[in-house]
Amino acid sequence: MTLDKPKKDFMIIFIGKIFQVIIMILSLKIMTALLSAKEIGSIYLFMTISTFFVLSLISPFGQYINRHTHVWTKNKNLLDNLFLYVMYLFSVSTFSVLIGLFIYSYGISDHIPRCLFLLLLFFATLFLTLNQTIIPLLNMLHYRLDFTMLTLLTSAGVVLFGYILLTLFSYTAGYWLLGIVVSNALFTMIGFIILKEHLNETFHGILVNTKKINILNMKSILKFVIPLSVATLFMWLQNSGYRIVIEQKIGLEFLGFLGIGLAVSAQISGVFESIVMQYFHPIYYEKISHTDLDGRTLAINELINKVLPIYFMLALFLTFLAKYIVEILVDEKYYGVYIFTMFGVWIEFFRMVTNLLGNISQSEMNTQKFMIPYVLGSIVTISLVYFSSMISAYTLYLPIALILGSLVTLILMYISMKKLINFKINYKVLLIAFMLSTPYALVVIFNIDTSIYLSLMIVSLFGLYFLYTISFIYKRGLAYDYH
Repeated sequence: MTLDKPKKDFMIIFIGKIFQVIIMILSLKIMTALLSAKEIGSIYLFMTISTFFVLSLISPFGQYINRHTHVWTKNKNLLDNLFLYVMYLFSVSTFSVLIGLFIYSYGISDHIPRCLFLLLLFFATLFLTLNQTIIPLLNMLHYRLDFTMLTLLTSAGVVLFGYILLTLFSYTAGYWLLGIVVSNALFTMIGFIILKEHLNETFHGILVNTKKINILNMKSILKFVIPLSVATLFMWLQNSGYRIVIEQKIGLEFLGFLGIGLAVSAQISGVFESIVMQYFHPIYYEKISHTDLDGRTLAINELINKVLPIYFMLALFLTFLAKYIVEILVDEKYYGVYIFTMFGVWIEFFRMVTNLLGNISQSEMNTQKFMIPYVLGSIVTISLVYFSSMISAYTLYLPIALILGSLVTLILMYISMKKLINFKINYKVLLIAFMLSTPYALVVIFNIDTSIYLSLMIVSLFGLYFLYTISFIYKRGLAYDYH
């Protein structure tokens, strides 16, 4: 049987993600087996600092690139614009070192030696960002196989280089982070070479490109980027920044345990979200590139009603199977974190749906509406986290605080995006998705004591059922009239 292109593209992404899940399992197993909770807490704290620069100062420009990729490719000036972007990345990476030196003096992330911390911060800001720009561009331009292979190699490289560095030197956070940087740097360079060959463009040189920077161009870019920068700054505060509060108020060890539990839900949801969006995003961006308001409304209705039921079913699946999934993914000394994973599932669900609705702001080139939900939501989150950290039962109240903050952000995003486009949600499909997910409750009713092999069997069996149900619900989404 010969697959048509959409099915072939989806199969490439899906198979790639299966291998990425396997690599993710290895990564979590190795990290939790070799590192203490304090060292893992140190890794999460460092990544919080690094992602501050990425989200607030770089990510908005990445979204601007996504919005214009097809136009620039058509005009054969994508390489020139990428050069300007790389120049900007170098300046932000340098700035990150200056800020890093300042916060290190206040004891934040001082568990890592200062020189190594600053070097890691510079190269993590630069190469992790470039990796998440160059390689996804291959997907945007429909080079699915190249994209999938490079994504897999980057993930595998993190495990390989991290393990080698830990065993050669010491079982500390710094060497695992160094493995992350090395892998991202290596496959970013390979990815750029492949992208350059596909584009068949001429780079017009440094002087020509720097002359393209003028006030008119900057005004147009900044009008799009500044609201996104404010939004992503507060997005960072909500999704990562709270870790600094926890580390300062409670300590690295608890942050490590909480971080592992939330990481399980975040990594599974992240992989799943990327499968869905890597398939749908290029189609969505193409549909909104050259169309009127009615066409863009149709495009977002299609996107929401195909993706939202799948996210909902994933959240239900992970909630009921959390205990068994954690036993598969982490070392035995961390089995108890599955409680945090169950909370994390709904934090991730609200985050993914918020991101899904946020696509409307980019289609309408109105990023100011995107900003307000994250500003208010993050203030709610940080306030709740701060007060929860002072309560003796913080192990319960902290995850609840994170869920409530995410829910507030989602509600505000829904209201804000509804003002831009009057999108419609097919609640009937969501109800069907809920009914299809009820069999997962069997694992809670019977409360089975398991070994890792029995956990694998339970997750595998219910996983196959889950894949069948999302296939069924996707077809229902296809049949829906989005007008």
